Amino acid sequence: MIKTLLLFLLFLFTNNSFANEEPANCCPEIYKGLNADKLIKIHFTDLIEDKYTVDVKWFPDNGLVPFLTGPAIITFNIKGHALSWFTKLTGYFHIPNFEVDWEKINNGEVFEMKYSDFYNQSTLKELAKGLYSLETPFFFEDVNFDGTKELIITEARNGQRHRDAYKVYSIDELGPVIDLYDITNTLPYVNFDSSTEFNPKDKTITLYYSGGACSSSSETYQAMDGYGAVKFRLIKGWETYYWDDDGNNIGCHIKTYDIVNGREVLNLVESGPV
Repeated sequence: MIKTLLLFLLFLFTNNSFANEEPANCCPEIYKGLNADKLIKIHFTDLIEDKYTVDVKWFPDNGLVPFLTGPAIITFNIKGHALSWFTKLTGYFHIPNFEVDWEKINNGEVFEMKYSDFYNQSTLKELAKGLYSLETPFFFEDVNFDGTKELIITEARNGQRHRDAYKVYSIDELGPVIDLYDITNTLPYVNFDSSTEFNPKDKTITLYYSGGACSSSSETYQAMDGYGAVKFRLIKGWETYYWDDDGNNIGCHIKTYDIVNGREVLNLVESGPV
């Protein structure tokens, strides 16, 4: 616990958004003073995934959007096991339409809310169409098709084109003992954002990289059957471009390819002018 708090304090003081002074006209009056040094305590009163009670220590920063967003310590307690819990840190915790109550904040009181309230109101999408919207600061979903849900923590607008980014943690349960493994920095999880699409039927994940008009690309990864940690292989992709190999502007084209024996094979049928 001490180690976690020290890491979090280090994170706060090295975060560029941490400041004692507010920019002029930074935000509505009610948000002024929330510059990552005021603690908001949150307790979710309902049981999440039939096993977790969750508490949050949140330091909103009015220099981040959307209001309110900022660093947080999220603590997951396992029902019925007083000594079984784990914490995760995030720099972009966000609850939509959060009502600031300065009296409660200054008195150190806890804001109680139901996770199911905003979880149900959020723009839920089928997994095949993408991840959840920023209405949900964290959730559990099987994003690697192994039959076990992963913990997904939303980083509001911290992805490309101001999309939401996601941190992904695999969960191993041995009775009351739960081990978490950060798999965010491995493909394809490292590029998860709110444009990522899933197809549980063929166990594929499609990532999109937005580079502007006719400068975008995509990769599709497929989970491989086997033992141990789930591994993915790249099976296809596409990219759009304006210029040919000689530097001539030929108008927007798309190149689609399949991966065969580790090599890109051009798909002529799906390639050409856009």
